[in-house]
Amino acid sequence: MKAACILLLIVVAVLASGCTTAAPATPPVPPATTAATPAIPDISGTWTGPMQGYEEGTGYTDYPAVTMAMVVSEQHGRIFSGSFLWTPSNGTVIKSEFAGVIARDGRLLDIVEKGGGYCTGEVVAKNEIELKYMYDGTPYSIAIDSLKRV
Repeated sequence: MKAACILLLIVVAVLASGCTTAAPATPPVPPATTAATPAIPDISGTWTGPMQGYEEGTGYTDYPAVTMAMVVSEQHGRIFSGSFLWTPSNGTVIKSEFAGVIARDGRLLDIVEKGGGYCTGEVVAKNEIELKYMYDGTPYSIAIDSLKRV
């Protein structure tokens, strides 16, 4: 009798816990989707525009006496290189070479300058780029360059 009561108790426990119901159907797995790879923009050419920034010892400035150009002379896929050209009001051109990469998303940029300084940026439109320049030397500085293709 004791064994029959234990067996009955086990059957009632199994029924109460729902173990006799069929397992829910496994939902179908959706087919894998592949996101289209963004197109790599062609950023070769000359880009010019205003700069705004902050320089140690000078303070905030919009560089009123300097024109700036970014010349992308070569591009191989997502890698590019060229020169930054700054022309103060006296006409002397200051040149700094650089190399950069375009992120997988086809929008974000990272640039390193020969001799120091870095830029991060974004391709805003086909003919518009915004760069954020950083230099941690002496004097330290930071700037925003809003460039349009010439």
